[in-house]
Amino acid sequence: MRKFALTISVTLLALVVGVWIVFPRAAQAQTAAATPTLAAALPSNDTTAFFVVCNDQSILNLTGTSLVGWDVYYQVFNSPTPTGTALSGVRRVSVAGTYSVSDRFVFPSGQTVAAGATASARVWVGRETNPDTIDYEFTISDFNDGCAEPQYTLGTSTESGTTTEVEGPTGPGFSRSIFAPNGLLNPNLSPENPVVIGARPSDTFRSDTPGLIFAECDAYPLAIPGLIYDSDRVQIFWSWFTRTPEQMQQHLANAQYAVTLNTATLSGVNRTDIVKRTGSVNNWVFWFVDVGNLRPGHYEVSYSVTWAAEHFDGYDDYGPGTANPVLRGLCNFDVVDDPNTDGIAYNGSFFPTLYPVHELNPDY
Repeated sequence: MRKFALTISVTLLALVVGVWIVFPRAAQAQTAAATPTLAAALPSNDTTAFFVVCNDQSILNLTGTSLVGWDVYYQVFNSPTPTGTALSGVRRVSVAGTYSVSDRFVFPSGQTVAAGATASARVWVGRETNPDTIDYEFTISDFNDGCAEPQYTLGTSTESGTTTEVEGPTGPGFSRSIFAPNGLLNPNLSPENPVVIGARPSDTFRSDTPGLIFAECDAYPLAIPGLIYDSDRVQIFWSWFTRTPEQMQQHLANAQYAVTLNTATLSGVNRTDIVKRTGSVNNWVFWFVDVGNLRPGHYEVSYSVTWAAEHFDGYDDYGPGTANPVLRGLCNFDVVDDPNTDGIAYNGSFFPTLYPVHELNPDY
């Protein structure tokens, strides 16, 4: 589903606040750039952002330099830090080379920022193909003391997303908590630092949602299945979101899913109604299968989706004749023996392996 890309190590450099004191408003600017590690001539991404919040919209003024394959992403929140209610989804501003561009986002109907209240934006530079592959990021805020005109030519941003929208804390190499059918996947798992002294918490992680498996978990660090016992009932799920309910209906009419567990096709798939989730502007549908108890050993979920006809989800095109004719993903996990439980009735449709199935059978 997401293409892997190398994450560049960076250090955020905050622009000296005094430079902006001449402005009569409280809007903030911030600069972030990759730290040079070899020659000064090495190219790098850098970004300066100036954020303005109004009653019913926000304006983000951006200048900087972008390497090939990187864009600016941002998300607006109704609080001084990006932990409150999201006023926008993740928005992508396409940039290339040296750029100066402004982006205006009009809040959804009924959403406003009161006079004197503060809103914030999480801003980051990520891969064009995957906003979760992050070069660097920073937070910028403003209190609503009146609007202002864009400083540069207005660009056209798009809300970025494919099958999984995420929310919560992020950092280089990390994604965010993933929506599950009844809440969040792994709500007790937080991003780890790139360098950890001693054992990593994720090595012995036991989820608050044990046995809940996201079909594409290999691509998302915060979706790791963690420690699963053979006494845990395993449930596998996947999802899709669109900007409008009509686009979701089109997806449901054309999508063709193929999801297997150790090459065995999953049966008894359940599907939710189209739902809205707190903090998301999108329309969601979740699919899930109650697999039950599995024998100890290794398991791999293989996920793919194709379309009978071209589909536009509000952000990108999928299906025949598009750049995205098929999306694929994997999730590998192990089931271990629960020493405190006997007499477990295993699901006889699935058998463990010693290694991931796609390594045993490269054509799979």
